[in-house]
Amino acid sequence: MARENGGHSLHPAVRIALVALLMAGCQTPESSFEGPGHSDETRALEKQLQAEAVALGTMQGAAGIAASFDRSGVGSLVAMGAGRTARDALMIRAHKQMEAQMAKDNAAFLHQYGITEDEDEAAVETLPPRRRWLFRGR
Repeated sequence: MARENGGHSLHPAVRIALVALLMAGCQTPESSFEGPGHSDETRALEKQLQAEAVALGTMQGAAGIAASFDRSGVGSLVAMGAGRTARDALMIRAHKQMEAQMAKDNAAFLHQYGITEDEDEAAVETLPPRRRWLFRGR
């Protein structure tokens, strides 16, 4: 007896979710932190955060596909709200982690060249006012 849906036993939504998982695992973007000014720890943190973002996006996609089969639409509303909350939490945590890591890299750079924090601040003050904001809060 032949199976319906082309001989496959998996539901089409499950197949789409599996393909999305495979595609997400194949993405390997280049690092934004290449060069001697950034440590290997920074690049490793970047890869970790990218992997977490890809996993979250894949989960959101799978939840969206599953919620799309709910005819009332309530599943989509719940998935959308939960996905947004999870994304915002991930962004806040990633931002804090990356800021802390960049502060470590900056401190190591200053130490490597024997620059004190006061000299660094004095150098920032010599910049035009439009560019000073880039260095505030480091």
